[in-house]
Amino acid sequence: MLRKVLAYKNLLFILLLLNSTCFFLTDDKRAGIAYFQEVFLLLVVAATACLFVAWKWVYQSKTSLWIIFMGCLLPVISAVLANLNFGQPLAYGLLEERRFFQYLVFFPTLFLLIKASPTQEELAKYFLYIALFCATLGFAYYLGIIPQNQIASFTVDDWTQYEDLLRPNRFRIGSPFVTIAVFMVMYSMKDRVTLGRLAILLYFVAYLWLVMQTRQTMLVWALAGVWIFRKRIDSLMKLSALGVAVLVVSYLMVPEFYQEQFARFDALLFDATSGPGVRDTTVSVILDAISTNNYFGMGALSLQWNGGFSRVYNSHFYLADVGIFGVYHRYGFLTPVVVLMFYGGFIWVMRQCSDKGNLLAALQLSFVVSMLNITLSNALTFSGDVYGMAAAFFLYYAKLQMADAPLNANLEQVNYGQFQYRNYKLE
Repeated sequence: MLRKVLAYKNLLFILLLLNSTCFFLTDDKRAGIAYFQEVFLLLVVAATACLFVAWKWVYQSKTSLWIIFMGCLLPVISAVLANLNFGQPLAYGLLEERRFFQYLVFFPTLFLLIKASPTQEELAKYFLYIALFCATLGFAYYLGIIPQNQIASFTVDDWTQYEDLLRPNRFRIGSPFVTIAVFMVMYSMKDRVTLGRLAILLYFVAYLWLVMQTRQTMLVWALAGVWIFRKRIDSLMKLSALGVAVLVVSYLMVPEFYQEQFARFDALLFDATSGPGVRDTTVSVILDAISTNNYFGMGALSLQWNGGFSRVYNSHFYLADVGIFGVYHRYGFLTPVVVLMFYGGFIWVMRQCSDKGNLLAALQLSFVVSMLNITLSNALTFSGDVYGMAAAFFLYYAKLQMADAPLNANLEQVNYGQFQYRNYKLE
């Protein structure tokens, strides 16, 4: 029994499940196990250290250098700059930037991929199962079946309280995995629209609207759908017709639900278009601060150290809310280099794999769509778990395709002359 549990494919599935963050407790998702994220990060760092000692494959890939830059060098630079500018101890700086270490999940993921040897179709199934689990877990919290974690407490300012009133019962559980799974399902529906796939897609859409409640993600899914079905208008029309039919039937059954949702949509739209808000103030503060500091970066402060930025700027100042401007506050004039290394490096990694199935195509589309919102996207600083894992996927299947290419070329170039044919048969 233990041997089956510890089989490489099972370990790979468990790693992906943990990497979805569905069990982690965070301030924007008060559902999960306290400190489980930090324990998982420690395990990832420890596994990476062991692989560097015992696994020579680590040193045979240029992608490893990109991972080390993103997952090790950047958090250290930010911690040093915060120490020089504010006197924050390096330990607190590394604690604040701990999410960068999520890039290191690349190494254990790559190791398990090589040992388990899953096909792209198998890996896509793992992803879909995990996304469905995340959505179901989110609905369980939303419906009150599983209670929120009442032990942990978070510092909540007036603005966050307003957000909670506007979007109550909000749980962003496994949102990156769900987004990628949605793209996968749409890619599969491009060739054939089935009721099963449509049901899965509508389930994820309901999860987005009711539980995740993220406006940017709604727009991203819509743009992705248009792009995926751009050459298959027939599939798009079938999908739209089936979706409209389901909505009409459900509206006739429970009209009060849709009236409530329309009122919520109107409130969200007003909130998004009602003039300058907290983000605009934060961006203005960052631009002034870095300009005053001669364009040198100032790192990031931890709330655990003297209240973080609340004592320096204001209580509403969060680098996570302003995307690329948060990177600018960390690294100053080095920001173009950091951004180029992140986006250019991952594009290079993706291009190594030419034959992309639905999962790899979905990962690629997710990355490209995030680039469209580069100013407010925090993918660079907070999505190391996804892009570290994705880099391992692309690298593994690229190496697999390169290994198969010479064999296919040799088989196509066999000369069936008299003597060569005899030698070929003897071999």
